[in-house]
Amino acid sequence: MTAPTVLSPHDTTQFRSVLGHVPTSVAIVTAMSRGGPVGVTVGSFSSVSLDPPLVNFFIDRSSRTWPRLNESSTFTVNVLGAGHGHLCRAFSRRGVDRFDGVAWQPSEAGNPVLEDAMVALDCTRYKIDLLGDHIQVVGRVDAMQIRTAGLPLVFHRGDFLQFGAA
Repeated sequence: MTAPTVLSPHDTTQFRSVLGHVPTSVAIVTAMSRGGPVGVTVGSFSSVSLDPPLVNFFIDRSSRTWPRLNESSTFTVNVLGAGHGHLCRAFSRRGVDRFDGVAWQPSEAGNPVLEDAMVALDCTRYKIDLLGDHIQVVGRVDAMQIRTAGLPLVFHRGDFLQFGAA
């Protein structure tokens, strides 16, 4: 066994590199703002509580999308499936219409549900916390749907995991 490499958590490059070894799910959080549909890719979506049914995601405090997303008290989490890396990238771009060429329909709350989402969860904002350089958004799940079966889109070490046959 080789000796482990010891890195500093105070070096942001090293911290990012180490945490890149932890796989994350990929979701797109959408809402309706005064200017129309808004959405952003998040790699930090998770469940929080069964009773009440709560989920959360984190968004960078410097996000230009957050102010528009925060205009609405509701949002939808669109969980992506394997093969939908193009959507992840599309909703990560700056200065473009992220919904251009993306099929969607409104949820019960009026938020965009992406046609290619595996799972969609309609949420009402429950709590917001400022944590370091991110904002934690907790939502109460009001409605949910499994839209398609399949493997999830998973981000790991700077790329999407490719699943092979078992």
